[in-house]
Amino acid sequence: MKSTIQHALYVLAATGVLFFGQKAISGQPLSLKDCLHRAFETSRILQMAELDTRLAEAKLGNSRAQKYPFLTVNGAYTRIGKVTSFTIPMGTGERTFQFGVPNRVNADVRLQLPLFTWGRIRSTLDIARFGINLSTVQQKQQRINTTDQVLRAYYALLLNQKVISVHEQNLSRAHRHLSTAVQRFQSGYVSSLDTLRARAQVQTARTTVADAGLNLVKSRIFLARLIATEAEDLGVSGEFSHRPISANEKEILQKAWAMRTELEVLGVQQNLAEENIRLARSLNKPNVAFFSGYNVQNGFDPMDPDKFVDNWNAGVQVIVPLFDGFASSYKMQEAQLQLSRARLQEEEVRELIRMQIRTALVGLQQSDVKIEAQEVNISLTREALQTAERQYQNGLISSLDVLDAQQALAQSELANLQLLFNHIMAKIEVCRAMGDFSWFESQ
Repeated sequence: MKSTIQHALYVLAATGVLFFGQKAISGQPLSLKDCLHRAFETSRILQMAELDTRLAEAKLGNSRAQKYPFLTVNGAYTRIGKVTSFTIPMGTGERTFQFGVPNRVNADVRLQLPLFTWGRIRSTLDIARFGINLSTVQQKQQRINTTDQVLRAYYALLLNQKVISVHEQNLSRAHRHLSTAVQRFQSGYVSSLDTLRARAQVQTARTTVADAGLNLVKSRIFLARLIATEAEDLGVSGEFSHRPISANEKEILQKAWAMRTELEVLGVQQNLAEENIRLARSLNKPNVAFFSGYNVQNGFDPMDPDKFVDNWNAGVQVIVPLFDGFASSYKMQEAQLQLSRARLQEEEVRELIRMQIRTALVGLQQSDVKIEAQEVNISLTREALQTAERQYQNGLISSLDVLDAQQALAQSELANLQLLFNHIMAKIEVCRAMGDFSWFESQ
């Protein structure tokens, strides 16, 4: 009874997974281009990278403000409790003098404009521009990361779809062998042991299909997360074949030097460090600024305290730093060390890229050799199964030989799919090492 229930559960699981799997595959499968398009549209990481670029542009606008005049308007009202006054006799009468009024009103306009800052403003603007360049390169890197993730998830889902197809074919072959074994048993040519073995093989094949279906669900969940869609009806379509590539290591390295964002980031960091050095040198240099103002206030004339009096001023201000606690020298030293570190890091990254490309190319060559050999194995195992099925029908071999041939063919087909997947992953590794995924543009 327990084995019957288990059998029913496996059949139900396999049937359910296959139903939903076929629905996803035959509904509206997405191409690689569709997946990438959706990922670029919905990725929060890319949206944050775009906001970082806009933030860097806003910082540049803030730095530009140093070039323009600084204009302020100030106004104040003050209520004074006691106002000093005195009275003196004058002629036939007397005259009262009052210093201020109880209601004091003061307004002034001030303007300040930097005339000479020893290149500090220019360096600040250059640093802000480099910040935009850095955020732009980082945005490009996020697009590369997104492309890499989508490619891997897309081909993982495509692999699981192909795996289910292979297991379905193996299940169909197991059913065919079971039908043959039952016929031969009913005719009295074989014992019931052959039918039991065939039924066990069918049961194993059903379980394998169910397990492959669950792996398909996992891969759907991962791709659905990247492209912001529902996982239940997700299916993909595209090539899953061996497409050899004539890869020249020297050309790939040259493209990597030009395309890798890590090198672009390090180049921007070196420019930033050089600009910080110039900025640090200007910190202890004189600054010259122009200032001007216009003021209106009452309570200024003791003869007529309520009268509003205006005045203006203009001048040039010179500030000469004498001692800043060696802050400017330490900042210059810090910028120089950052520059040296960025140069060393660039050399290290170039060596790492060279190693990544060589390793990925070796993996690509290995997959090419293995795929060619595996294609021959599939042809041989398929022919061996056909021969075994004919010989079993003629009573020349046992059912074990047929089951072994079925298993050998299924294993060869699955191994071929895995090799094709490894080949595609190796291509992705080379593309990522180059910083260019143009090998997949045709798809």
